[in-house]
Amino acid sequence: MNMQAFDKKEQNNPLSFIAEAVFAVEMVKADKQLEKQTKAKQLLDTLFPLDNGSHEDVVSYEIDYRHVLAYFKNGQHSGLKQAKQFIAYVGDKCAPESILFRDESGTHVEVTMGCRQGTGYLELVEIEDVQLETCTTFGQMESRIATGIRHWVSLIKGDTKGRSSACSEDKEYTAKNGDDYLLGFSYTG
Repeated sequence: MNMQAFDKKEQNNPLSFIAEAVFAVEMVKADKQLEKQTKAKQLLDTLFPLDNGSHEDVVSYEIDYRHVLAYFKNGQHSGLKQAKQFIAYVGDKCAPESILFRDESGTHVEVTMGCRQGTGYLELVEIEDVQLETCTTFGQMESRIATGIRHWVSLIKGDTKGRSSACSEDKEYTAKNGDDYLLGFSYTG
């Protein structure tokens, strides 16, 4: 296939389009943090679009009841096009440290917010990291229960060459209904 003639509008498979968006973030070198931020926010626009506006223009995220709201410099705000994609968060509702989303296939994506610069002006949200959940499952036994290990692939944080890093760890969140939401690195299901 001639890559120069490739047109995303002709894509029939949304998963390959998502894979391209993930690849675009991963390919930015580690020393190009502003470009990595832009690509990560474009990935969020692809996977978890806002009802109005873009993640690129967000100055803060807040949790309001069971929804995540994105606020813009002009004072307007927007929720997600598909509110059910917001699953949980870490930190304070008015300034979450991270937000957990889940796409239609059940894959979790954690977005970790960076620290504010403290300039006194409205600043765009800095995304410290975007971690994608990948799972390795081990064969199903007669009981039809699969076991697996959950891996988190970091798209922004990586090695000095910009390559993604991965880890397996337990993660704890507050679900949108206020309950605990736990994602263990090892699971049975």
